[in-house]
Amino acid sequence: MFQQDRRGANETIGFVLVFSLIVLTVGVVLTAGYSGLQDARDAERVNNAERAFDVLADNIEDITHREAPSRGTEIRLAEASIGSGPPTHINISGFKNGSRVFTTGNYSTDSVVYRAEDTRIRYAGGAVTRIQGGGSTLLDPPGFVISQNHTIIPTVKLLVEDRTVAGAQTVLIRTDRSIREVEISENGGVDTLQFNVSTPAPDAWEGYLEGQGMSCTRTEQGSDRAKLSCTLEDVERVKTVWFLIEITFE
Repeated sequence: MFQQDRRGANETIGFVLVFSLIVLTVGVVLTAGYSGLQDARDAERVNNAERAFDVLADNIEDITHREAPSRGTEIRLAEASIGSGPPTHINISGFKNGSRVFTTGNYSTDSVVYRAEDTRIRYAGGAVTRIQGGGSTLLDPPGFVISQNHTIIPTVKLLVEDRTVAGAQTVLIRTDRSIREVEISENGGVDTLQFNVSTPAPDAWEGYLEGQGMSCTRTEQGSDRAKLSCTLEDVERVKTVWFLIEITFE
């Protein structure tokens, strides 16, 4: 009788252990699987935003380079937000024989910013950047032509509607051209061309401008912004074109 009782107890303990192991395994798989699905969803959401901002940059280029009056760009938020963001400040100056021969003054341009968790996709000053983890990368460069023979810098100033849209809806970003004018046309050339930009995405801008042959110095302006002062020597022709573009969300 006692032998039978022990055998029954062993079978019960074995069943409990096997059942507990199954429950534990299913729990681990569900937890890891859900986390993986969440990561994949977040990555795809940001990738979709990057593609939408690439289309936005192309549409603004239609306005600045091909004289289109307006364009519209759709973006699906998917539990993210889009709206106006911190401005970018730009100044372009030329120097000859030690004296400044022209300056655009300081432009302050708004930005369009998509926000999802700790990632920001940003359009400002003609460039699309991604800010994440304390650094920034360039996704789409501004349409600058930088060389010693001929430098053309189109300056895009945005007036962005002071509004943030969030949720899972699809948003239409409408861009309309207000002003286009030639700011500087210096055919006599300059000894030094200086491009200053203050931006929350200094890594992206610095890599781009130095890649175009400019020499840059960097001044930190807090934890989320830096100023770049970049120069190019002995430029034969300089032209800057100024655009004012209004952006609204529908």
